Amino acid sequence: MLVTNDEVAFEAYHLYPTNGLLNDPNGLVFFKGKYHVFYQWNPKACNHKYKEWGHFISDDLKSWQRVETALKPSLDNLDSAGIYSGAAFVHDDRLYVFYTGNVRDSAGHSIKSSQMWAVSDDGLNFEKLGELFPHPQGFTKDVRDPMVWQGKNGHYFLILGAQHDNQVGDIIAYESTDFKNWLFRGSILGNQLQDVRGYMLECPGYIEVDGKQVLMFSPQGLEPDTKNHRYENIHNTGYVVGHFDEATVKFHVDTDFKEVDQGFEFYAPQTMVAPDGRRIMWGWAGMMTPDREAAVPTIADKSWVHVLSVPRELHVNSQNELVQRPIAEVLSPTLLTDFDQLKVGQYRIVSAEDWTIKLSQNAELKRVGNTVVFSRRQWETEGIETRQITGNVSQLLLILDIDVLEVYTEDGLAAMTSRWFKLNSVYGKNNN
Repeated sequence: MLVTNDEVAFEAYHLYPTNGLLNDPNGLVFFKGKYHVFYQWNPKACNHKYKEWGHFISDDLKSWQRVETALKPSLDNLDSAGIYSGAAFVHDDRLYVFYTGNVRDSAGHSIKSSQMWAVSDDGLNFEKLGELFPHPQGFTKDVRDPMVWQGKNGHYFLILGAQHDNQVGDIIAYESTDFKNWLFRGSILGNQLQDVRGYMLECPGYIEVDGKQVLMFSPQGLEPDTKNHRYENIHNTGYVVGHFDEATVKFHVDTDFKEVDQGFEFYAPQTMVAPDGRRIMWGWAGMMTPDREAAVPTIADKSWVHVLSVPRELHVNSQNELVQRPIAEVLSPTLLTDFDQLKVGQYRIVSAEDWTIKLSQNAELKRVGNTVVFSRRQWETEGIETRQITGNVSQLLLILDIDVLEVYTEDGLAAMTSRWFKLNSVYGKNNN
């Protein structure tokens, strides 16, 4: 069982909430012998009106335990309406977490965001340390999702997703020499990437992999490019490769923006560095339109919604392309020989021929030439939608969970994450 202290397993391979709503992974870190995955959680309802930081821990990245909530909102404080997304950083043998606090008015509308931090000596119990700095001028309330690292010059850098007053997305930075006092350094992008700014850039992440510097972020408001099968989801997540200049606090982009995952549901990824140096990523398999989210069958059936992706090891190849594969700890695939009856499991497909796999009456995976297409009947509208990956698809890895499917090409250059459900013809019952 993936989560060892659950009486009933809702998923075989994916982290999930036992009740309520899960969204962004937060604060991924290895600290004092334990792997920590925090996550946005509303245990009160399957909606986004309340957020705290739920918490999983593991010794081996394979078996996980649920532990007590790490951070909850405080009454009459800058996080009174929710503990929103952020990151973790180990400093002087203490675990610091950085997050966005949210305040709402009496009508329930978000009116203020603040960047805050907390500290722990054991990774379980946290002391809130308050606001890091005032809200930056020239930006709406939508400034959020802090991520922190230490540069080669010894300085500390904090980046945030942001929305300018003119409704254009950006990534902004702060710099500190003492880990306490932070100087605003402005946009790290300048005039770059104008075509993927949207109205908001969420969940920025700066990482170094295989000697390459990668910037990930999640734009909101991009127009779908159905001809090229890009930006087809409500919001999207992608990356660029380039170079971060510590002196000017600017990221110089060398590649085009490319989506991380080609499926229906993958958003707001975060990464950690394992003790052996591997860069490991989780994403949220749940970004949906409000109508679709409200109709997810697990809500009516079991009063919970959304999962995290399986953890993926990241690399960057010589062509500056992101390579992602599930980590070895979670893999136990068998060679697929019967395409007719797939049960929950992990499978390798090695075939030079086209094939079709019926997951249910409402979900199908099909290879046509050098393209693999996943099609599903939407549970809220009954319309058929598709997502696809193109490339070297003669060898694939499938991770088929109770209601999540992840598909990877053998070369690691394409991944496709999507929810699927065994539903009856009128979508009134979940038969998982």
